[in-house]
Amino acid sequence: HRDDDEDPEGKAKHEHESFAGLTPLGKVSLGISIKEYALRGKKTDTKEGQKDVTRGAKKKVLCIIDVQDGYDADFLASLPDDILGGLAYIQDQHSVRASFELQSGRKIKDFKPGEKQIRYDKVWNRGLNGSFFGKVADRCIQEIKHGSYDLVVFTYDYLEKQTGEEKGVFALDDTPWTDPCKPVARISYGKYLTINAGGVGTDISQRIRKALPEVTNARGPEGLASGKKTLYFRKQVDDAFNDDRETSDRTMGEAWLDEVDVDDHGWPKPQAETLLEKLTSRGFGPDEAVLSFCGVVTNRCVASSLLHAVDHGYNVQLLEGGCCAADEEQHARGVTMILEKGGHAVEKLS
Repeated sequence: HRDDDEDPEGKAKHEHESFAGLTPLGKVSLGISIKEYALRGKKTDTKEGQKDVTRGAKKKVLCIIDVQDGYDADFLASLPDDILGGLAYIQDQHSVRASFELQSGRKIKDFKPGEKQIRYDKVWNRGLNGSFFGKVADRCIQEIKHGSYDLVVFTYDYLEKQTGEEKGVFALDDTPWTDPCKPVARISYGKYLTINAGGVGTDISQRIRKALPEVTNARGPEGLASGKKTLYFRKQVDDAFNDDRETSDRTMGEAWLDEVDVDDHGWPKPQAETLLEKLTSRGFGPDEAVLSFCGVVTNRCVASSLLHAVDHGYNVQLLEGGCCAADEEQHARGVTMILEKGGHAVEKLS
C-alpha cells in the first residue's frame, strides 16, 4: 500500500507503514532521504554465540518501540480542532502560501490568503487503529509489571520543531510525481503531525501512563517504571540503533549523530550517543543482555531496530503479541521478515 504523494522518489523507504492502510510515514514521505535498514536485501549475519537466545545472558532489556500518543488514532481523534496535527485539524482546509518545484525546491509562485487551500490529511497521519494500538499498549503494561526485566527502553519519534529546516511535501495538482517540476507545498511537520518537538504526541502512550503514572519522557531520559529502571530514547528514523552522522554548519563542521538522541528542538547535539552506546555504558551490551522487542509497527520500526540489534551481536526476542502494523497482513509480513533475516539470534514469543 503506497501512495505516490508520499513517495516522490518512488522507493519504499518509510518509517511507519500505512497507519490507516494506505500510505506510510517516513522521512522520504516527509521530504527527507534515509536508509531503510529492515528492507535491505541481505540476511542479518549471526555469530556463533547468538544461536541460543538465552545462552550466557545475565540481564534482560524490554525495548518498547514508538508506543506514543502520536501514533494512536483514538488519541488523534480526541484532540480539539485547533490542535495542530490532530485529526480535526488535518482534515480542515488550510491556505497555502507558495508553491515550489518538487526536485529543485525553487519557488514557483506566491498565493494570496485563501487563493489556494489544501487539507493536511494524508490518511496515514490519522494514526494506527485504536484497537490494534490498545492491544500493544496492554502488552507493554503487562511486560513492565510482571516481566523480569532489568531495564525498560522506550524509543519515541521526535522530529524537528515546527520552525526546523525539514518539511513535508503536499501535491497541489495532478502533475505526476515523476516530473521534477511538479508544484508542491512545503509544510512543517508540526502542522500535520504531533510527533515533532513541542508536539502533543511525543510522550509515551497515555494508555500506558494511565496504568503506570511514573512513565513519561517529560522528566528526562531516565526514570523508573514499576520499580524497573527506564531509558527514554529519541529518534527520527525507523532504526533505533541508527548511527548516521551529519557534518554541516549546524554541527560546527563536526560529525554529530543526525537521527537519534537529538536535543529538545529535534536537532543534532554534540554529546549525543547511539542506543548501543547507552546500553553498553549501563552494562547491557551485546555480551551482557538479551533484548525483548514490542511496539509499532512490526514491519518497519520494530523490524529495523531488532535486526540492527542482531547485527550488533545481541540475542533478541520478538514479543509478537506486543506488536502491530496497519493490518494483520503487514504484521505477518513483518514477523516473517524478522525471523528470516534475524536467523538463530531471534526467538519468537506469543
